[in-house]
Amino acid sequence: MTTDPQGTVDPLDFDAVVEADADPGPKVTFYVPTEVTTTAGGHAAATLTAQLKTAQKGLEEAGLSTADAEAALAGARELTTDSPYWRRQSRGLVVFAAPGFHRAVRLPIDVAESVTVGDRFHVRPLVPVLESAGRAYVLAVSKRSVRLFETTRNAIERLPQGRIPESFEDVVDELPEAQLQSRATGGGRAAFHGHGSADDTDAVLTQKFLRAVGEAVARELGTARSQPLVLAAVAEHLPVFRDVCPYPVIHDEAIAGNPDHTDPDELRSAAWRLLRARATQQEAEEAERAQTQAHNGRGSFDLAEIAASAVEGRVETLYLPRDPQRLSAPDASALADAAILDTVRAGGTVRTWGEWERSADAVAVFRY
Repeated sequence: MTTDPQGTVDPLDFDAVVEADADPGPKVTFYVPTEVTTTAGGHAAATLTAQLKTAQKGLEEAGLSTADAEAALAGARELTTDSPYWRRQSRGLVVFAAPGFHRAVRLPIDVAESVTVGDRFHVRPLVPVLESAGRAYVLAVSKRSVRLFETTRNAIERLPQGRIPESFEDVVDELPEAQLQSRATGGGRAAFHGHGSADDTDAVLTQKFLRAVGEAVARELGTARSQPLVLAAVAEHLPVFRDVCPYPVIHDEAIAGNPDHTDPDELRSAAWRLLRARATQQEAEEAERAQTQAHNGRGSFDLAEIAASAVEGRVETLYLPRDPQRLSAPDASALADAAILDTVRAGGTVRTWGEWERSADAVAVFRY
């Protein structure tokens, strides 16, 4: 669990969900909109309470006895009376329930209110949280503080400091005075002049500081990483940092200004504003490659075929529209759930695209 301006966010152990989904029997998935800043959370708790009635009926219609249905929903029902829990929320809540399985996850994304009873968990709304692409690093640097974050479009998390200097003083213990020498002048007085101005000295020390930070960041992240790193610092630090940091993917624009009083969520928003053009271009290139492979028989545009292929472990990468309302076929949601779960189970990747200008509900690239 992490607490930040996105509210209280729980880690999503999707492997556990995938494993439970493979068990026979009916399953329930609840989605509840919540608020980051709330004092009671009464409305969200009332929403889940109402959904439980629908779920109880659905489980009994699916063949469970009243007692078994109540047992499957016991964990979710306990949540409804946990007032402190509802006061610590993010933007959305998902609850998975099945005989012998319960998970409640507070999410940093908006979700539409829904309750689904079926043979598979309803996971399509979680894809923005699941996808491994769409990640970046943000490095907030000032002389007082150095912070490294990893961010997705929807969440940001501070990474361990490791060997990264925490401040300017960690690198430069004390500021050397400009070297001075005297020369004789008339009247027995001595005049002094320096071997360099205070500005020159500060520039040298700043470069030393940024080099130490950059080299430590590269060691911590590994220089072969492909995730972009966005610098948050005063604007004049960016060209120096790019010169001295070995990390290979430093974004060519910085979040300008002293970041000491900028909270993590503001850094996340600012970073993705800068990265949006690059991400859009990458998605367009990725879409072109995926569609070419699908047209050449190495994939498919048919969601039913994709779901069937995912069961066989053939789906290498599944692409879905970022907007869930874009799914058009009557059974598209259930097919997408199945394709996602089975793709992940077989070690495949799930991705979303923001620009979806095709008639198909999904695109997949096959392993064979």
